[in-house]
Amino acid sequence: MFFRTRDGMRPAPLTHNPFNALVGPRPIAWVSTVDVDGTANLAPFSYFNAGSADPPFVMFAPNAKGPGAAKDSYANLLAVPEFVVSLVSRAQAEQMNASSKAYAHGVDEFARCGVTPAPCHTVRPPRVAASLAALECHVYEVVTLPVGSDQRASHVVIGEVTAIHIDDSVIENGQVSERRLDPLARLGAFNYGTLGEIFAIARPE
Repeated sequence: MFFRTRDGMRPAPLTHNPFNALVGPRPIAWVSTVDVDGTANLAPFSYFNAGSADPPFVMFAPNAKGPGAAKDSYANLLAVPEFVVSLVSRAQAEQMNASSKAYAHGVDEFARCGVTPAPCHTVRPPRVAASLAALECHVYEVVTLPVGSDQRASHVVIGEVTAIHIDDSVIENGQVSERRLDPLARLGAFNYGTLGEIFAIARPE
């Protein structure tokens, strides 16, 4: 099939936006922020990836819930420009999904979803204590994207990674073992994936 994106992202016979399935698998950023009163917020975002290794930068997209509505994570970042990306392993899938619910503003998803927080060193938001890796970040830039066909506002938050937590259990022979990290990946519709075959290809000389 063929369609022009400006005409809408769910042309028949599609029932879900195909973009989410075509651009995948995507890592999941379990993003924690705080508001001006220090109340924590925790929410997962699958529009997430690295932008640079050295200096380390990441980016994620806290797209609005609907027309004229902003996610708490985005509102918090405007007030307190710091966040933490806790990486999600397969064992945390249910808690991660529970934290994706649209709770009322001011609700602490750590407490509501039974997620234990841990303090950070360079930012105010806490990290997920059970995550095998976490990235402490300061907001570097927020890019405003055009409003979509569904009238939702979209932004890309670019963050400078100021500190990194890695559980010693995932370090093997001087490297992070992806198999031990067991990352959960987002696919299309309501689908997720885990690591399958891992293989190495040497770069050409």
